[in-house]
Amino acid sequence: MNFLHLRYFLMVAEELNITRAAERLYISQQSLSNHISNMERELDVKLFTRSPKLSLTYAGDLLVQTATQILDLYSQYMTKVGDINRHYLGVLRVGISHTCGLALLPSVLPQFRTEFPMVEFSLYEGNSTQLEDALSHGRVDLIICFQPIMIEGVTTVPLNEQRLVMVVPKPFTDQRFGIHAEEIRLQYAQGADISAFQQFPFVLIKRGNRTRNIVDQYFSRYYFKPQLILETENTVTTLAMAQAGVGITICPELFLRAIPNAPADSAGVDFFPLTDPSTFSKLVAGYRRDRYLSHFGERFIDMAQSAI
Repeated sequence: MNFLHLRYFLMVAEELNITRAAERLYISQQSLSNHISNMERELDVKLFTRSPKLSLTYAGDLLVQTATQILDLYSQYMTKVGDINRHYLGVLRVGISHTCGLALLPSVLPQFRTEFPMVEFSLYEGNSTQLEDALSHGRVDLIICFQPIMIEGVTTVPLNEQRLVMVVPKPFTDQRFGIHAEEIRLQYAQGADISAFQQFPFVLIKRGNRTRNIVDQYFSRYYFKPQLILETENTVTTLAMAQAGVGITICPELFLRAIPNAPADSAGVDFFPLTDPSTFSKLVAGYRRDRYLSHFGERFIDMAQSAI
């Protein structure tokens, strides 16, 4: 039994379908079946039950855990050796939200690819809970997200403190303040009074998102009940809706880099920061203390700090 056999086994365990696993491995179904049968003979246990459908036995489930640990330790060792020899070969697996990636990666990846041309970059996108789960189970090497990280055993590197910004369609500001709109724009550029927009529609990220939790707590603190007309999983969608004059949104200032290009018929937007300390949050990079972080992983974090 070798590393290749373990990888084949884990693919079958993931798919629980020999045909699909063989297709993903680019080998024949018969060859993959033979590999699994040989492993079972060598170990003298059944790893899968075949009827009524393919499923892991208790021994197979234990091997999933063991094989994952073996391959992970091997990967970490090869990364260490690469760092020692300065070969810098391998894979960097980064977890990040879609919007944060859209705002940050275009500034970081070109530099990273130039410095480490032989390192494969793998991207995992998800919300905060999904990113933490991926980090906890070793599916990514590091994550970039807002504090707090809710799992234990994680080292965090601060990247930047972010404040929340109201993104307000310009016609809303004009309608609300009339001839004083320009004066208010200058004033609110230093800090907004959200109560002034009580009668206007809002477009927000869905509940469960960490930013939305901060926004909801802010609303509660100021007894503000927004006229919520749309909730979405995607911050870019909320920014596009504000750009189109549909409603007001609130997001971290970093995400303003992801705002869509203004179409010719767009309303345009005002950016009014919130100044309550409760709306400030720290963007961090996090990695597990019990796993070796490669030199190129450390450099990626350095580049992210510089880009922000």
